[in-house]
Amino acid sequence: MTRTSSESGESAWLLPAGGPEVSARLLRRRLRTGVHASTHRRPRRISDIYIWVLAVVVLGAFAAGSLRRVARLLTGPGWAVHGAPGKLFAAAAVLLLLGGLARLLRAAGPVTASSAFRFWLLATPASRRHLLRRRYLGLIAVIAVLSCVIAALVAHAASVAALPAVAVAALASVTLTAGSVWGQASETAERVLLPAGRSVGALSMLLFGSLATGVGRGRAEAALRAPPAVGIALLAALGVVALACCWRGYRALDRIDVGVLRRGQGLWTAGQASVASLDGFMLADFLAEQRARSAGRVRSVAIGSSLAMALPRSEWARLRRRPWLALRAAAGAVVWWGCRPVLPAPALAALALVAGYFLLLPLAGTLRQLASGPGLRAQFAGEDRWLSRASVGTTVLGVAAWAAVTIPGLAASGGAVLAIIVTAGITAAICRTVTRPPLDYSKPPVPTPFGDIPLDLYRQLARGPLLLAVLILVVVLIR
Repeated sequence: MTRTSSESGESAWLLPAGGPEVSARLLRRRLRTGVHASTHRRPRRISDIYIWVLAVVVLGAFAAGSLRRVARLLTGPGWAVHGAPGKLFAAAAVLLLLGGLARLLRAAGPVTASSAFRFWLLATPASRRHLLRRRYLGLIAVIAVLSCVIAALVAHAASVAALPAVAVAALASVTLTAGSVWGQASETAERVLLPAGRSVGALSMLLFGSLATGVGRGRAEAALRAPPAVGIALLAALGVVALACCWRGYRALDRIDVGVLRRGQGLWTAGQASVASLDGFMLADFLAEQRARSAGRVRSVAIGSSLAMALPRSEWARLRRRPWLALRAAAGAVVWWGCRPVLPAPALAALALVAGYFLLLPLAGTLRQLASGPGLRAQFAGEDRWLSRASVGTTVLGVAAWAAVTIPGLAASGGAVLAIIVTAGITAAICRTVTRPPLDYSKPPVPTPFGDIPLDLYRQLARGPLLLAVLILVVVLIR
């Protein structure tokens, strides 16, 4: 073959003398497949394959090591005390998990989308089912995997077989997720699924109450000791229900409109911003604002002219508008006493302190508003310290009530001293958390062998939880 130049200035490959001239399209094809492939493409492909193979090997080794550790953890001895009703505890904990999942799915809106995607969904005549099916399937897979992991940990804590708990959690979570998507598009399904989720939570409370008081514990344990054939039949029925809900949820994607997608977008966006900024108060403020908007009409209360009586009366009016705080604390106490026959003493002490911290943190709402709003403090002209003290007093009373409920289950003797330590420690941790200044992201990260770590940001975040961790260590050591 000889090389010549065409009239247009482009290079061309010609066949031997007397042969037909090669076209420009065939010339470019020969140049791409001949010169570039022989000199660049093959090494480039080899390097790409090498990178992918190396990534797969490294990630596979990491995943294999993680699975081996998890298998060793789950196959080892559990955390439950000897002779504890582990099966009843595992059933109650899994039902509590499913009840919380049902409430979260209904509040967040299972099929979420960004604002641009909602606009595209509204302005396009395409099938919504094809636009949302990947999100739908991904949501089901993620929730099922997380439910299986938590159910496995619960089964290990109860020292029972993990496979039945994982199977029930996986099928029930798939049913709830697909059913909640179906309920978004159908009012009839919403009327059926909402009581079902509440019934699951109520049943878990009944089982924890049976564990705490012993009433009906024998009947519940006898029901859980059913023959294997009955358990397999129940799992098969639950699997059929899960498949039916998945199919109905997939068919219901065509009836989901922008209003349905917008219902859970606020919570989804607030959660993403809270995780990205490492500030949980963002999500708490959004939830408080959402509850305030849905409160409807609020009746004003006369607090009187005396400041000494006005402060407690205002705090009582604020708490009376939030009855869910008392209900949540009562449910937490029932769950803690239900864990007492199963979990060892150090785990019970840590659980009591952590649960008390998170359950009673909303009591210091007034103190947090005053600490984070200098303009609000200026409006009281120096009298804001009395409001802060009233909020601290409300927190102390709430923590003292929680200590009076839980301390008798922790210490057989010396309960008064332990109650004082717990009350002072949890109150101090809550006050340090709510009086934390706004997060400062300006400090540079510190270089370490593990990469750059923002130590100053972690120091700000650990203002209250660090004191709680010290309190847990002190209580475990002195009890």
